[in-house]
Amino acid sequence: MKAYTHFKQLFLVCCLFFSMNAFLAAQANPKAVDDAAPRTDLSPLPIEKTGNIRVLPNQFPETWMFVDESSFSSMFGGKMILLDVAESKHGDRIKGTADKNLLGNFIQAKKRPEFYIMESFHSRGARGPKTDVLTIYNKTTMATSKEIIWPDTRLQALPRRHAMALTPDEKFLFVANFSPAASITVVDLDTKEITETIGTPGCVLTFATGNRSVSSLCSNGGMLTTVLDDTGKLKSQHRIKAFFDTDKTPIFERPVIIDEIAYFPSFTGEVHVFDFSGEVAKYLEHWSLVTEDEKKKNWRPGGLALNDSDEQGIMYQIMHPDGYDGSYQHGGSQVWLFDMKTKQRLKVIDIPSWAISIGVTRGKEPLMVISNGELKLDIYNPRTGELIQTISDFGNVTPLLVHKAY
Repeated sequence: MKAYTHFKQLFLVCCLFFSMNAFLAAQANPKAVDDAAPRTDLSPLPIEKTGNIRVLPNQFPETWMFVDESSFSSMFGGKMILLDVAESKHGDRIKGTADKNLLGNFIQAKKRPEFYIMESFHSRGARGPKTDVLTIYNKTTMATSKEIIWPDTRLQALPRRHAMALTPDEKFLFVANFSPAASITVVDLDTKEITETIGTPGCVLTFATGNRSVSSLCSNGGMLTTVLDDTGKLKSQHRIKAFFDTDKTPIFERPVIIDEIAYFPSFTGEVHVFDFSGEVAKYLEHWSLVTEDEKKKNWRPGGLALNDSDEQGIMYQIMHPDGYDGSYQHGGSQVWLFDMKTKQRLKVIDIPSWAISIGVTRGKEPLMVISNGELKLDIYNPRTGELIQTISDFGNVTPLLVHKAY
């Protein structure tokens, strides 16, 4: 109380001091006071219109991408930044931002004018009770349209493309939970209500399968498909036997999915192929990305978001030589392009600044976007292998993942 009284006295003294100075200045120079008086001979300024909202197009241009700025060093204040990666003018690149707290998960609808962020908040910032929230955004205004308080503990991990999934008609949204018990929560996007949380013991992530089902990768090396009825409730579950050895031949849980065929790369360069077009996931085959000579040089996949595909069905895969146990997470110095139908490698692109994650824009003439070793974005022409430009200073601290924008 004493400190407050002292502060109040000091504040009053300062006010008196400035008032006296103003009075003395007016006495010394009366003309200056007259010059500062309102000018009645001038026209009034026009009334400024407030409350303007810039609206984005319903269909985003092909060169726009969502950048997952995770703010990994603090995990607070993360964002999804909508960028035009083809724009050469720095001031025109950023199209919008949306908050994404505590390593939130992101997915965008293609048919609905919405995107979804699953995020978390502690009541006192860095501590206190945690609340998980599914936030639904309007894509054209980047404004929130709905928040759903989550009854479960959502999967909180490094950014990935398959922590959430949509049914093909975008009627239902699947969200992966991990508490540490694994489950999937289903949201009806017509009513914006949760329909059910379904246990997936030992199996995590969400890969859309068929019209009303979702598959998850299991800790025993198998797969679990969860089938819904038309109300979003559990209809049946089906386990697929192990297709890899989790100790001897581990795989990345980050597949490329092209025309409902999923390609899961292994740590050593094998590709395991699944058909996700039917109600239940179906294992097809496996083959190798690397030749026998490349195996001797230990060429391996690596990176956080280590692959992507374009609309022509080409897979883009980050690769590195001299691989070893643990190098799978380091990224790579090259990107290999594969025609997945013919199983043929089409091109090798050197990445001098190192590749951590990769994304590819939409369209017939796609651009390749690399999150590089300096945590900037390198934009390449994948047809020529030419580096077009490097993008930085857009709020990038840890831009760990890029998504196509629709």
